[in-house]
Amino acid sequence: MRGRDTFGVARDFVESEHGEIGCINCHKGQNVDDKDEAHKDMVKDPSEEGGGGVCRECHEEIASTYKNAMHYNLTGILDIVGTITSPHKMADTLLPEAWKLDCADCHASCGSCHVAWPAVAKGGLLDRHRFKRTPPMDKTCYACHGSRFAGEYMGRLGATADVHYEKGQMVCTDCHSAEQLHNTQPEGVKRYYATKTIRCEQCHPDAAKAGESKVAMHNAHPQGTLACAVCHANTYFNCANCHVSLDIKKPGEIKVIFPSEPLYTFKIGTNIDRSPENPYKYNLVRHTPMKKDSLASLRYFQAVLKGAPGPEDLVANYDALPTWNSASVHNIQRRTKQNSSCNACHGHKELFLTEADLARDEPAANQKIVVKKIPAEIKK
Repeated sequence: MRGRDTFGVARDFVESEHGEIGCINCHKGQNVDDKDEAHKDMVKDPSEEGGGGVCRECHEEIASTYKNAMHYNLTGILDIVGTITSPHKMADTLLPEAWKLDCADCHASCGSCHVAWPAVAKGGLLDRHRFKRTPPMDKTCYACHGSRFAGEYMGRLGATADVHYEKGQMVCTDCHSAEQLHNTQPEGVKRYYATKTIRCEQCHPDAAKAGESKVAMHNAHPQGTLACAVCHANTYFNCANCHVSLDIKKPGEIKVIFPSEPLYTFKIGTNIDRSPENPYKYNLVRHTPMKKDSLASLRYFQAVLKGAPGPEDLVANYDALPTWNSASVHNIQRRTKQNSSCNACHGHKELFLTEADLARDEPAANQKIVVKKIPAEIKK
């Protein structure tokens, strides 16, 4: 338990720059002694509306771009959902119900990072209402990205933490700058691996110079062939499948359950999302926990509790998108099992995504990710 301090307001906050503004100027309500009357029409998160809310009054430059940022509007998830439900409109399916029950929990307002835990963590204030210019990574980033990025990075998932955290003590914003988090670029991009972000080569320029590197393996794999993580990441967290179940104890009270067993794996796949920001032929891939009947239990929710079942086929276009996707693995080390020698990777079929790794009922698009020809062992 995080304790009662997550709900109290620090005495020194009242005298801070934000505290001097006054509670009702942000949260509304009434300036009266009666508790119930004082909280009438109170706004819990005044930073929510329009990607900035009341924060726009002083932080217009940031708030004006944040309304279009992925952390605020979740365009990456919406894009995927819209594709797999085609030709149905999302509004005509059961997906909006699933969205409200769980997906939207990772939507972030300004306050979700700088004042309070994100909604999905259900934890209250970060530090007794003190504003955090740089959000604490373990409380904010980890809350939404804990099952993958942050957990791997800090060594909470798997045995190996990332060298940038372990030795460099770097936090998320050292690579993912405030400008990038507040303003997704290029404008209108919908998938995270097409966005402009820091590249390994910016801090490790020697690795980018094909034929000029001091590392023989860098010269053997020209830039654009392998993502850096293919050689420098370790075994990472994954999911096999995900069936959404509804735990209905009382009518109208619904809890979403995800009975998926986690696993640790390492798979190199074909990169089908190549772009200037993601130019690699081969990338590490992670299994997206989606099954064709993952949302089947929502029919019960719609039919029994809402009385209006949607289209029978919830994921009509299931085969359009792969469930093995490019992975940004965050457990980087200089030395790894696969880069100990050329033949630690070459000739090792188990390191690559092959036909044998695909489940029988997975979407046809996974065939595009499979590596058809495993690099042969190098003869000396």
